Amino acid sequence: MSKVRRLLGAALMLALPLLLCQCAKKPVAPSGVRPIKPEEAAKLQEAYDPWDKRPPSRLDRKEIPSERLEALGDLSMQTRDYDRSLLNFLQILKDQPENHELRYKVGVIFLLKGQLEAARRELARVLLHQPEKLAAHEALGVVHLQEKQYPLALEEFRLVLASEPNRGHTRYLVGVTHLLAGQTREAISALEKAAALDPRHVPTLTALGQAYIKVKDYPQAINWLKKGESLAPDQPKNNYQLGMALAGAKRYAEALQAFLKAGDEAQAYNNIGVHYFMDGQYEEAAKCFQRALELRPTFYQEAKVNLNRALERLQQARHNPS
Repeated sequence: MSKVRRLLGAALMLALPLLLCQCAKKPVAPSGVRPIKPEEAAKLQEAYDPWDKRPPSRLDRKEIPSERLEALGDLSMQTRDYDRSLLNFLQILKDQPENHELRYKVGVIFLLKGQLEAARRELARVLLHQPEKLAAHEALGVVHLQEKQYPLALEEFRLVLASEPNRGHTRYLVGVTHLLAGQTREAISALEKAAALDPRHVPTLTALGQAYIKVKDYPQAINWLKKGESLAPDQPKNNYQLGMALAGAKRYAEALQAFLKAGDEAQAYNNIGVHYFMDGQYEEAAKCFQRALELRPTFYQEAKVNLNRALERLQQARHNPS
């Protein structure tokens, strides 16, 4: 079960910051995921059918022991080959429908694959028989979180914390839920508790920085994000939020460096240009937008629009000096 919990935690680290990140990026398929072959697709389609309401299938692989199938499924899960893992687990469940530990793994896989309705169904079935299973409550909370059902998510996470109040990852999830729900002060409180329990958990530090940015407390935001940077200097999401905090504090040169470390150079210049623009420094803003265009001249439409706006404001300012 510890391997499955680590996989779920790793998936949350991948998925949740995408919800939190203010700069949308084109999704990239995780390494290890591959197209499935036609014969595998046929087996997978059958596996999705209600296996406990149909006769035994000719595709049943009874010659393979269930222990071997589960081991193969766990291995595929670790390499993020979720379809193959699901095939193995569902094959076992056709003969062992009350194997709730395995059904929990199936629910986690559906969650990792973004099939939230199926994940909710499997996890609810687990909890019907094992209401004390905290990992299933936490996973079901993540399903609700992904569905933006924030009160339901909080209900599941709080149930977990009632039994294990020092469960740092769950407190992190509570904080993220409040943050996404727009309840920033509650998010800060929960995330600071999570950071106290696990001060090296970079996603917690990043989320804390973002929460303090939302309330314009830039010194606190910088403090938490710098801690994240010291632990993971090349973490893009932390660097992006650090750039936002430094720019909010008008430390533009440092902000640009943080944006550059976050990844895309053209986006970095556009980001810092936006902050110059909001600060009324239209000439500096225009220089940044122009640089972004030079880096990506053919398709960086956003920088072109921003450049035109900055030049218009600069012209207005020169004609109407205060």
